[in-house]
Amino acid sequence: MPAAANRTRCASCGRALTFADWTRGRPLCDACARPLAALRRELEAPGPAPADDPAAFERILDSVPDALIDELVAALEAEAARLDQANPVVGVLAELDLGRTPRERQWAAWGFAAGFALNVGIAKWAQVASGAPVTDFIVPILVGGVIAGAACAAIGWGLARLRQPA
Repeated sequence: MPAAANRTRCASCGRALTFADWTRGRPLCDACARPLAALRRELEAPGPAPADDPAAFERILDSVPDALIDELVAALEAEAARLDQANPVVGVLAELDLGRTPRERQWAAWGFAAGFALNVGIAKWAQVASGAPVTDFIVPILVGGVIAGAACAAIGWGLARLRQPA
């Protein structure tokens, strides 16, 4: 029950909301809502667009509280960091400039195909030489093919990168 007794806080500054604001469902206190309401009125008022009137644009920027701007910037930076951390492979690939040209992609694809085919050939030779059923060699063929293909794709990409005109 103590959690129910706590008053709702302002979404911008964190101060406790008045009962009237809380019952109306307002997420901001009066001090934070006033500049936003003035900004809304100014934007809805007919007149020159802020791009046409630099003074109006400056008034709009001055009316937004610094705390709100700081909060928005922090939220955008957190979102950008979250997106960057979501897939670390993307950051590494972007740093390497992997596959930026059609030539690099083509050489990498041919390298993967050659590595995979070479692995399948070696595994098939081992299967025939040992007399074992093919079912015993399916997993090594597939896993080894992917590993050999990836290694040969990296070699093909590197060769394409070396042969690129500077």
